[in-house]
Amino acid sequence: MHMRNCWKLLALSLVGSFIMAQSLDLAGSVVISGSSDPLPGATVTVKGTTISTVTDGDGKFRVSVNASQATLEVGFVGFKTVSLNFTASDTNIKVEMKQAPLEVLEEVVVTGFATSVKRQNLANSVASINAEELERAPAQTLDGMLSGKFSGVQVSQNTGAPGGGISVKLRGTSSINGNSQPLYVVDGVIVSNAEIQSGVNAVTAAAAAGSRNPQDQPSNRTADLIPSDIESIEVLKGPSAAAIYGAKASNGVIIITTKQGRAGQTVYDFSQTFGQRSIIKKIGTRRFTAETAFATYGQVGLDLFNAGGGQYIDYEEEMYGNTGDIFDTTFSARGGNEKTTFLFSGSALNDEGIIKRTGYDKYSLRLNLDHHINERLTVGLNTNFVRSVSDRGLTGNDNTGATFGVTLAFTPSFIEQRPDENGVYPSNPFNSANAIQTRDLMQNRETVNRSIISGKLDYNIFQSATQTLDFNMTAGVDYFTLNTDARFPRALYFEAGSGQPGTTVQGETESRNQNLYFNLTHTLFTVGGHTFRTTAGLQFEDLDLNYLNIVGNDLIEGQFNVDQAASIAAQQQRTLQRDRGFFVQEEVNLGEAIFFTLGVRGDSSSTNGDETKYYTYPKSSVSVRLSEYDFWSGLKDSISEFKLRAAWGQTGNLPLPYAKFSSFVSVNIDGSGGLVPGTLRGNPNIKPETSEEIEVGFDATFWDSRGTVEFSYFDQKITDLLLFRSLEPSSGFTQEAINAGEMEAKGMELAIHLNPVQTANWGWTTGLNYYRIRQKVVDLPDEVPAYTTGGFADFLGRYLIKEGFSPTTIIGAERDANGDYVALGDETPDFQIGWDSVVSYKNFSVSWLLDWKEGGDVINLTKLLTDLGGTTADLDEPGASSRLENLGSETTQFIEDGGYIRLREIKLEYEMGRNFLKDIVYGKLTYMRFALSGRNLWTDTDYSSYDPEVSNFGSVSIGRSVEVTPFPTSKSVYFTISLGL
Repeated sequence: MHMRNCWKLLALSLVGSFIMAQSLDLAGSVVISGSSDPLPGATVTVKGTTISTVTDGDGKFRVSVNASQATLEVGFVGFKTVSLNFTASDTNIKVEMKQAPLEVLEEVVVTGFATSVKRQNLANSVASINAEELERAPAQTLDGMLSGKFSGVQVSQNTGAPGGGISVKLRGTSSINGNSQPLYVVDGVIVSNAEIQSGVNAVTAAAAAGSRNPQDQPSNRTADLIPSDIESIEVLKGPSAAAIYGAKASNGVIIITTKQGRAGQTVYDFSQTFGQRSIIKKIGTRRFTAETAFATYGQVGLDLFNAGGGQYIDYEEEMYGNTGDIFDTTFSARGGNEKTTFLFSGSALNDEGIIKRTGYDKYSLRLNLDHHINERLTVGLNTNFVRSVSDRGLTGNDNTGATFGVTLAFTPSFIEQRPDENGVYPSNPFNSANAIQTRDLMQNRETVNRSIISGKLDYNIFQSATQTLDFNMTAGVDYFTLNTDARFPRALYFEAGSGQPGTTVQGETESRNQNLYFNLTHTLFTVGGHTFRTTAGLQFEDLDLNYLNIVGNDLIEGQFNVDQAASIAAQQQRTLQRDRGFFVQEEVNLGEAIFFTLGVRGDSSSTNGDETKYYTYPKSSVSVRLSEYDFWSGLKDSISEFKLRAAWGQTGNLPLPYAKFSSFVSVNIDGSGGLVPGTLRGNPNIKPETSEEIEVGFDATFWDSRGTVEFSYFDQKITDLLLFRSLEPSSGFTQEAINAGEMEAKGMELAIHLNPVQTANWGWTTGLNYYRIRQKVVDLPDEVPAYTTGGFADFLGRYLIKEGFSPTTIIGAERDANGDYVALGDETPDFQIGWDSVVSYKNFSVSWLLDWKEGGDVINLTKLLTDLGGTTADLDEPGASSRLENLGSETTQFIEDGGYIRLREIKLEYEMGRNFLKDIVYGKLTYMRFALSGRNLWTDTDYSSYDPEVSNFGSVSIGRSVEVTPFPTSKSVYFTISLGL
C-alpha cells in the first residue's frame, strides 16, 4: 500500500453530520470537601463532549457548551470524580471534591498516538506510575527506578558503572537475534535507547575469541532522562496493547509523559539531595598461608609470601571500597494563565562511583510551553537539553589481563600492588597488569550532549453537542552526540607488553531520530451516552546513526592525540533507516458499560527486504463492566466495580539494519585499500518478526473503593523469527539471515492494591504485584538445527536454542546417555513479586518496596577466573578444588540460582505543618519536607558473587545472565530537603 492510499484512507475514515445547539456558559470553583481549600489543576469536562478546562490557582473555572443544559465531570488525581447537572439558570457553581483512597479505575491512561482511555474501560493490562510513586527513593537513572513496581516487567542492572546500564524485558523474551528492548516514547516522540560501545575492546580484546559482542559495558540512553521531570509512565506490555505501534512494538512500549505547566500563580519547587553509595556485597578474597602460597604459586609464591611477612591486603576493599558522595539538585517553576502555561526545570547531579576516579555528572534544562491561540487551536513545545560526563572505569571480560576484576582475580592478597612513597607501582608477577596502577592512571570517559525537542498542534476542526473533529500534528527530533575519550598511558604494565605501548581510543557518535505524526480524530456522541471515536494517522520516522572509532597506539608518555600515534586504526558504522506507517482505530463506548476497539497498523521500513511493502498489524479488544448492569446491584456494596476484558493484537520486530545486503570488509591488497565479501550474505526477502498475543483478564474494585484487583493471562506466539542459517563454503559466505521458526510464551499477572486504613491521622496503602511466564521454542527450520548461543563455550555455559526448550535454557559440558545437552538452568525466573506500602501518621510517612525474584539462573564466570587465579575466598574449603579439576566436564558448579529478595526502596518523610510555614519567608512557603531514603539497602540471596543482576553482554536478547568480573552494583542512602513557593 502506497502513502497516497494511506492519505485516502485517512480522509475516508472520518465522516459525520454537524448539529448546532444553544450556547451555555458555566463558571464556578472547585474546593476540597471539609476544608473549603481551593483545588487548582482539577479537570472540568462537559460529559459527552471533548470540551474541558482546568481550574486556575484559586480553583476557579469557566466553560462554554452549545446546549441548554449540561453535565460536568470534575476530576483530580487522589479525589473521587464528581458529576453534576447544570442549566443556564445555575450561577456561581461550587464543586466539593472528596479525597479517594484508591481511584485506580477512573485514572486516564495514555494508550497510543493521540489516544487515551479511562482505566475502567481498558481491555488490556497497562501498568502505570505517577511522579510521586516514581520519586520515593532517588536513583542514578530513570529506568533503575522501575524495578519491582510492575507485574510483567523485568528490570536488570547490567553493570554498576556510573551512568547506568539497564535492560528491561516486558513479558519475557520475544526474539532470539533481533532487538530486545522496549520502544520508548516521550511526549509522543519515539526516542533512542541505544547502547553505544566505547571501543575499549581495542585494549581488552574481550571479543578476540570471536564474540560478536565487544563487551564494553555500555550505558543505555534512557539514562539521559531526568526522573524529576516525569509526570507519569505507562507500560504497554504485550502485542495486544502495543499493536498501534506496529513493527517496533514486539518488545512492548514505555510511554513517558513529562510535567506540564498549569494555569494560575507560578509555583516554584526545589529539592536538594545529599547521599552516599557503597558496594552491596563483597565476595571476599583468599587468605593465604605459606603452605597454600607454595601449593598455588610454587616457590615464587612462597618467596613473595615470606617477603611480605605473610601480609593480607584486601584488594577488593582497595578497589571497590570507595564511599561515593552524591549531590542532586532540582528546581522547577510552573504556571501561566488561561492562554499560556509553562514549566521550566533544571537539575544537576554529581555522583561518585564506588571505584576511585569513577563517577557520573549530569546537568539538565527543560522548558515546556502550551499556548491556546483561540478556542480551537492549541500549540505546544517541549524542549530538553542534557549533558552528562561519566568516568566508567575498566571492568568486565578481557583477554589481555587489563580490566580491574580480571587483574584482581590473579592478584594474591600477600603481594604489594599499592604505590610506594615515590609513587612507583610494583609489577604483578602473576598477571600482566597492576589493577591499582590501571585504576589510577587510565581514563574511560563518556560525554553525552542530548536534545529532545517536540512540538504539537491541536486543532478543533468542528465541534457541536454531538460530535467533534480534531486534528493533531506532533513533530520531534531526538539528537545526541556521544564522545568517548579512553586513555591508557605507556607506563601501564599491560601496555608495555602490547608491543606498542601507549593507547588512545577516541569515539564520536552522532544520532538523529526525526518523528512526524498526523492524526485525525472524529468523536460522535449519541443518545444513551454512547460514544464512537475514530482515529486515523500517519507516521514518518528517519534515523541517522553515525559511529566513528579511532584507536591510536605507540604514543609517547603524556600524549593522547590520535595524530601523535605511530599506529592508527579507524572504524566507522553508518546506519540510515527510514520508516513509514499508518493506523486506523475505532473505539466504541456503549454507555460506559461496554468498550471495544478495532484497529490496524501498517508499517514499511528500509530495513525490510522490500522497503515499499506495508506489513499490517491488526488489533481488537473488548471490555464489559458487569457492575453497570442491574443484576449487579446486589453486589455493589461489596464489589463496586467489576470488569471482564479480552484483547488480541499483533506487533512486529524489524530486521537488523542492512540484513538484506551482503556485507563487505576492508582489506589491504598490495599496500592499497580494497573490499572483499564478508561472511554474511544478504537476504532480499528479509522481513519483520511477528508477535501475536491473546490476553484475557478481569479488574475489580471493592471495599468502598479501598481495594482493587487486576488479573491477566496472556498467550503469545512469535513467528518468522530472525535466525542465521549456515551456508555451503562454495557460496563464498558462511551465514545468511532468514525468517523462520516459532516461539511461544504464556504467563499470568496479578496486581492488588489496598487502602486498609484511612482516618484523620492514620493512613496505609499497600500493593502487591505477581508475575510468571513460561516460554519455549516451538519450531526451528531444517536449515537451522538446534544450536547454542551466548556465553563463550559450551563447557563454560551457554544457551540452548532447541525445539521444546525455553530459549533461555542454560547448558554446559554435561550430556545425557544419548549425547544430548542436559538443561542445567534457566535464566527466566520462576516468578517475581513486588510489594510496596506507604504508612502515614499526621505529617510523618514511611514507604518501602520489596522486590522478590524466585529462580532465574546465572552463569558465574567471576568464580571461574578467581579459581584459575587461586584467589577465590573458599578455595581452602573441602571440595572447592574440584571445580577446576572437573573443568571441561562439569559446568554445574558455575551455574547458580540468581533469585533474591531485595529492599529496593525505603523512605521516611516528614512534612512541616501549615501553621509553622506561615511564619517562614512571610508565609510564602507552601510546603517543606525532609526525607531519609535508601535504595538496595538489603538483599537476601544465595548467589555467591557480587549481584545476581548482571549482564556481561548488555541488553542482548539471549545470554544476559553471564557474569565476568563486573563493576559491582551499589546501595545508597539519601537525605532530601524539598520545599515549594
